[in-house]
Amino acid sequence: MKIYVLLPILRNEVFEEITRKELEAAKRKDTEISVVSLDKGPASIESSYDEEIAAPWILEKVKEAEEKGFDGVIIDCMGDPALHAAREIVSIPVIGPCQASLSIASMICDRFSVITVLDRLLPLFRRKIREYGFEDKLSSVRSVEVPVLEFEKKREEVKARLLSEAKKALEVDGAEAIILGCTGMVGMAKELQENLKVPVIDPAVASIKMAEMLVDMGISQSKRGYPKPPEKLRIL
Repeated sequence: MKIYVLLPILRNEVFEEITRKELEAAKRKDTEISVVSLDKGPASIESSYDEEIAAPWILEKVKEAEEKGFDGVIIDCMGDPALHAAREIVSIPVIGPCQASLSIASMICDRFSVITVLDRLLPLFRRKIREYGFEDKLSSVRSVEVPVLEFEKKREEVKARLLSEAKKALEVDGAEAIILGCTGMVGMAKELQENLKVPVIDPAVASIKMAEMLVDMGISQSKRGYPKPPEKLRIL
């Protein structure tokens, strides 16, 4: 099984290395992963605007993945940018970390909280959660207030703030599980879970396991729900 892991941002060697390391540890032994970034697009995704800027180049890479014989694609960002469009243009499964994480959380608890990067992203997450139909299970969306591009030098600070906000989510908001609200937080879930004694979902890991499951089951997105776009002239 070959899974294409697309970081929908401009190449950042640190993010690629951490993602590859953590997913290599999480995947099955017979799963091969390829971690790839965009050639054009934003340096990070922290707004709807960033998602739209990245979209054309995400779709280009998703097409490339199918053409190269990959069995599935992960768009490795909690905003799930261009997810629906990507599912229309290929037959292999395309996974969005946000949708994958919410689906898993919905099976293991009645109430969960998402802890993301910045306060400005809270409305985006609420809209996404509503779109996916999990609004009635949401306790809260909180943030650590550290931009994605500062994660490299503030990793320990991010972990400390995650722990603080997660405790508030459990004690004040009534959450029963925590979802990390950024794939840049990859590798932080295990320590947090040990401290909190509740499930903590790493969206990058959730995505690789979801991709493996769909490929194993021989199923992908329904072409009734995601029909192929009509042929016509399109100029980008």
